[in-house]
Amino acid sequence: MTLLNVDAAIPSQTWALVRLLTYWGKSIAMEEARALVSPLSLRTEDTSTRPPFDCAVASLQALELARVDTGQQELSLTGPTRDLSSSDDLETYTRILRRAVLKADYNKDLGVDNDATGPKDLTRALAWLLMHDPMERPIDWVAAQQLLDQEDGKDRKLLKEEVLPLFPNDTRWPRFGYWATALGLAAAPVFRTDGRGPLMPDCTLAVRQSVLELWQPGQRVNAVEALQMLREHLPVLPGGAHSLAVGLPNPGDSVAGTALSFALLRGHDEKWLRLEQDDDARRILLLHDPERPGSPRPISDITILEPTDG
Repeated sequence: MTLLNVDAAIPSQTWALVRLLTYWGKSIAMEEARALVSPLSLRTEDTSTRPPFDCAVASLQALELARVDTGQQELSLTGPTRDLSSSDDLETYTRILRRAVLKADYNKDLGVDNDATGPKDLTRALAWLLMHDPMERPIDWVAAQQLLDQEDGKDRKLLKEEVLPLFPNDTRWPRFGYWATALGLAAAPVFRTDGRGPLMPDCTLAVRQSVLELWQPGQRVNAVEALQMLREHLPVLPGGAHSLAVGLPNPGDSVAGTALSFALLRGHDEKWLRLEQDDDARRILLLHDPERPGSPRPISDITILEPTDG
């Protein structure tokens, strides 16, 4: 199972099934779940593609978020989804889904070849997208092919040759868009016209959720230490384990890179964190600030603020 293939689910389909099982509170017969999630009146007569219900079950199984008892043909939640309650919302599920996709065990040997089992194809694509600047023009499938053909100035591709092609056909691009935005690691422009439209490497949602998971409101952390922890939590960020595994350059141990810089600056503007600069600090994080592109913005500490609905 590969998450960008046409026989895999998109995130909303997996959420519908998880929501049903959470509400149900126990295992449910496969055919009963199928009837509730995908009523007969809404099913297509097209037999050339796998039914969405089956795609959702297979994708959840691949990420070990659901299991099927083959003997009794019953479906149930497993792993972290088992602890969900009916009061949990989509944001809670997003965090669980993102952790599952980025889990190290599912992404072993990520840079050895272009094996696409599990979430590997999605993970490579996310790492590649997040090395780009959110302030530049959004990337569509055509632009993605052009960017993938570019070299790093040393007559080699930015990605390891072994993992290419990243998007062997245009049918994978819209599926990538669904997953990347659902995981909070990309954003779609407001006036996006279709599934093949552009994406922005805006990881603000994932960074915000990660910040609030890692630290408590009022806590102040050294900015370089925060960078290290965010890269561990979101290893597709430039400098993270998954990004390095596929050959992407490391911005540096004290350099955030453009995508993470954008998210942290948004956090400061939106007041869910505060970026601070102590002139006497020994460890300084450098952010890319579009208002001063020729001079990195130095940050010594990050203070976590109380989250607001905004």
